[in-house]
Amino acid sequence: MNELQIPRNNATASPVQWNLRMYPATPVALLHDALAEDGIDSAPVLVAAGLSLAQALSPETRISRHQLLAACKAVTGMDVKPSFAFRSGLRTRLTYFGMYGFALMSAPDMRTMLQVSIEQQGLTGPLVRVWAQRRGSEVAIGIDPFSHLEIDARLYRFLVELHFGILQRGWCDLTGADFTPFRLGVTFPRCASMQEVAASLGVEVLFAQQANIFGLDASWLDMRPQFGNLIAHTSVREVCAKLAAQLQEQSGLAGRIGKSMVTDYGRIPGIGGMAAALGMSEREVRRKLRAEGTSYREICDDVRSQVAMKYLRDTALPVEAIAAAIGFDDAANFRRAFRRWTGESPVEYRNSITPSDTGL
Repeated sequence: MNELQIPRNNATASPVQWNLRMYPATPVALLHDALAEDGIDSAPVLVAAGLSLAQALSPETRISRHQLLAACKAVTGMDVKPSFAFRSGLRTRLTYFGMYGFALMSAPDMRTMLQVSIEQQGLTGPLVRVWAQRRGSEVAIGIDPFSHLEIDARLYRFLVELHFGILQRGWCDLTGADFTPFRLGVTFPRCASMQEVAASLGVEVLFAQQANIFGLDASWLDMRPQFGNLIAHTSVREVCAKLAAQLQEQSGLAGRIGKSMVTDYGRIPGIGGMAAALGMSEREVRRKLRAEGTSYREICDDVRSQVAMKYLRDTALPVEAIAAAIGFDDAANFRRAFRRWTGESPVEYRNSITPSDTGL
C-alpha cells in the first residue's frame, strides 16, 4: 500500500484561545538554543515573542499561543537550514512538560501513553491538534496545525516538521529503543526539508497526502515505557485532569461561549439567546466579556473565521458552500466579513495557504 488513506480532520474542533498567557515559555527557549547552536542570532525570535532572553529561560514566565506562533513565524523568515524545524523538535524532552510529561513517562504501556497525550494535549499550549487512528497493523498519528491568518504555507510546513521531531524524540525517550516511524505523510508538495527528515530517519515520506501522518507499527503500542508505573501514572493523571480543568476556568466566560458556539457554528444565537442558555442576563454577559477584554461579536467572529479558514485550507468546498455552512445567508456577506477578519478575500486566502511545488 503506497497511500495513507487517513481522512482530514473535522472543521468543528473547539476554538483556540490565542491570547491567554497560560503556558511555559520553554518552546521559545528551545528555538533560541537551536538558533544559537547554528550560530544564528535569536534576537528576532525573542522580539517577535515579546520576551527577553531571561524571560524565555525563566520557569515562571507564561506565554500565549500567539506569542509562540509569532516566534515560529520569525524563524521561517530567517536563513536557517532546511532541517531546522525537525532538529528543533528533537530538542524537546518530555521532562520539559512538567506533570503532563510525567504522566506520559509513567504510563503502563504506550497505548495508554498515546491516549493520555491526546486527551491532555491542551496542557502544552500547542499550535497543532494531534490525533491518532489505527488501521490494521499501522497507527497513524496526525498533526493538524490550527487555522490562523499568520499560518501561511511556509509556517504550516515548519509546524508539521517541528512536531515530527517532537514525536520522534518522545517515542525514543519513552521506549528507550532505537525507534523509527513506519513512514511519514504530509499534505504539502515535495520539499528539501522533508526529504532531509526522511533521510535522517531512514523512512519513506509520501507527499501531497490527505493528512500529515507520523505512521508507526501498531506493535509499539504494547511496549512498556522505560519508567512505566501504574500507581504513579494514576496519581499524576488525576493531577493533569485538574490542571486541564483549571486552564478551562482561566479561559473564562469567553472560553465557555466559544466552546458552545463551535458545537453549532451554523446557527450561532444572538447574545440574548446565548445569555439565556448560560442562565445569565444579557447585561451580565456583556459586562463579564468586557472585563475579559472581548465582546460577543469578537468571539462570534473568531469562531466563524477559524472554521472558515479551516474549510478553505482543508477542503475544496466552494465559497458559497462554506458561507452557508457557517451561517451566512449570502456569500457576498461572507466575503465582506472574511475580508474584515483577515484583510483578504476567501479565494486570496485559499491561494496563499496552498503551497506550490517548488521542490525547495
